[in-house]
Amino acid sequence: MLSLARDLLKKTKDNQQIKCLTVAFWSDFVSNPSLMYELFLPTARKLTYNPDRVKVMGNEDGMINQIFVTTIEDLELFHEEVMSGPVLIRAWAEFYHNDYIGVAHPGPRFEGDLALLIDTSHPMIYPEFQRGLELAKKIIQAQGRFCLQFDFGPSIDKWLKTSYPQGCLALRNIRGHQARLYVTNYDKPQHCLDCNALWCALLAPCWLLSAPCYKTYRRFKCKDIVCKIRAPVVRRTILPNGKIVEVTK
Repeated sequence: MLSLARDLLKKTKDNQQIKCLTVAFWSDFVSNPSLMYELFLPTARKLTYNPDRVKVMGNEDGMINQIFVTTIEDLELFHEEVMSGPVLIRAWAEFYHNDYIGVAHPGPRFEGDLALLIDTSHPMIYPEFQRGLELAKKIIQAQGRFCLQFDFGPSIDKWLKTSYPQGCLALRNIRGHQARLYVTNYDKPQHCLDCNALWCALLAPCWLLSAPCYKTYRRFKCKDIVCKIRAPVVRRTILPNGKIVEVTK
């Protein structure tokens, strides 16, 4: 019965299938929330929706990316909610590249907020959500502290790489580091120390003094569970004539 209900939820009024990961520029989405498969009413600057059809990580005061739980009942309630329908979060991504190595980049080629709709029942997403939540349940049952992180950065990164191809002598930087959803009974980690190899080399003294200490302290205080989501991304947008279309860029 639950599977049948999810199949019905995944069909929109125009019989379109909800994709595993769908993004829209946040400004486009808030201007016309029905952009997301008509799961929201077309009321500009206001998210009006049926909570039985879509789950929103946030409220009227703003969007959130961290869910705090204290008991196994809290975690089970979140599990039930997040698996009962598509989930909307607000993500942020930045991308830039130089045309040639050694040339100062003029600024981000893309930088902005995204509305990210997640179909948690999709075969490319469901197993990771289930795995992470089951591990979190075992830790909280053992009275431990955990932070479960659903990281959509790899999917956003691949989408941006496809949208902005790189030349043969180009230097590119992509950061999908604010495309995460946290569930925790402690606190989310500090990602400022998650540097790539180039930044570690440039900032070696500072990194060597701070990062190992923090990471050791973090492992002692909390168990981090990272679920990296790798799934294709589709972007929905509105044409000047009002028609909603799906594009890969």
